[in-house]
Amino acid sequence: MIIDKKKENIYKEIRKAVQAGDFALRPHTVNHMLAEGFNEDNIIEVINNGNILELYDDEARCLIVGTFGISGDIKEYLHVVADYWSESGNIDWVDFVTAYIPRSPFWKTPSIRGYGNEIN
Repeated sequence: MIIDKKKENIYKEIRKAVQAGDFALRPHTVNHMLAEGFNEDNIIEVINNGNILELYDDEARCLIVGTFGISGDIKEYLHVVADYWSESGNIDWVDFVTAYIPRSPFWKTPSIRGYGNEIN
């Protein structure tokens, strides 16, 4: 499917940019980090093991879902909203606009939106 290939390519480019250090955490992300108890390393872990849940082409933005380790084998889901820029044909910079632990009522599961939170 074309959209899956597009998501895969965008995600690969986002991971490359993050590995190169070409990213920033925006204030809303930091607010959630402090309130919910995760950190920058957890976000990077999610970028390395997750996938794009929703792609917002018209905004050059996507919602990434993945897990990060809390302790031992205990993992927690995390959503990361990323804006990305491309001036070279590849993704050159990523802004993590927000990140949060998906919870009810906004999310039924980490990958299914809850009541009143549907994307049109």
